[in-house]
Amino acid sequence: MAHGAPHQPRRGEDGHGEPGAPEGEPRTLVSGTLAAAGDLREGWVEVEEDGGRIAACRFGDPPRAADLEHPGVVAPGLVDLQVNGAAGHDVTGGPDALDAIDRALLQHGVTSYLAALASPNAELAARVMPELERRAADPGSPLAGVHIEGPFISREYAGAHPPERIAPVPAEVPDWMRSPAVSVVTIAPELDGAARLIAELDRLGVTVSLGHSGATAWQTRAAVDAGARMVTHLFNAMAPIHHREVHLPGAALTDERLLVTVLADNVHLSAPALELVRRAAGDRVALVSDSTPGAGAPAGRYTMAGVEIERLEDGSVRTLDGRLAGGGLLLDAHVRGWASLTSATLGDAIRAATEVPASLIGRSARLDAGAPADLVLLDARSIEVVRVMRRGRWV
Repeated sequence: MAHGAPHQPRRGEDGHGEPGAPEGEPRTLVSGTLAAAGDLREGWVEVEEDGGRIAACRFGDPPRAADLEHPGVVAPGLVDLQVNGAAGHDVTGGPDALDAIDRALLQHGVTSYLAALASPNAELAARVMPELERRAADPGSPLAGVHIEGPFISREYAGAHPPERIAPVPAEVPDWMRSPAVSVVTIAPELDGAARLIAELDRLGVTVSLGHSGATAWQTRAAVDAGARMVTHLFNAMAPIHHREVHLPGAALTDERLLVTVLADNVHLSAPALELVRRAAGDRVALVSDSTPGAGAPAGRYTMAGVEIERLEDGSVRTLDGRLAGGGLLLDAHVRGWASLTSATLGDAIRAATEVPASLIGRSARLDAGAPADLVLLDARSIEVVRVMRRGRWV
């Protein structure tokens, strides 16, 4: 798995990428305003319909008449590192539920995602991991891997996680957590044995994220020294910044080794808090939805990880006793939120939902020759998703 700073593609003066498909293969050429490495400039992208890869991409005029002239933004497919569910379904619900989640995410421009499991135990893992592993190994599936969020987290900052499944750090990585489908594991760094487990997971190629935690700044830095590279929904479900102890949030904002994820929905974080994150972390920010079965679904009650939750009319999702329980919006809404609630440009917001998260799981989400032909066409004014291509085919 890729760790560290997000990859910055090298670009020439007139654009980026070289033709990558043999002549004669069917191709689709799309022109519009390209979102590339934080820039927004007029250009074109040509994709292989059969190979599912980008053949060429340039700024400037296309070499032939475009098959589709899009009047808005042409962006890479969105990448969500934390999806608990969507459209009324939980990621633990089996093949039919996952099919419905895939369809809902694709409609909102998400072409790759990690299925998030909230503090799973061995029994839950045995039930759901075989199907998740099968899909993660299939290039045709948007499910790219699994985010294990817990069970090695703080009980005080557990949020909506089932308390009966929260566990102490084991002596070694559990067998079920060694699955090749596991891309990210969230752990509280202050727990006994956390540094040892972080180092072992890092050696296995798993991205370790810090969250659901009351850690001090010192404990956070020790975890980063051990191999942690990410923070799960910064500020939410963690001890807050205090001027004498900045805890995990303060350490994350000032340690350039850490990528931080946030929900830009004006529910989990206020606009001033989001702006603080933008100014402090800059290009280390990855947008996530932390979406629940209530995302992309009507207001009402749903079940997630065995916990009953409710999507309210205001779009928030809460436990029945009023605690926040994940996101009620899908990732495209967080792109719009990051661009409207902070001083970030739209190009920056798109990058925070494509290149940055993809870099952490060893994926490519860029408009570059050879990259997967995953495209999202956005309306120029509303930034709503107009059309989606995955692996060279419109969906």
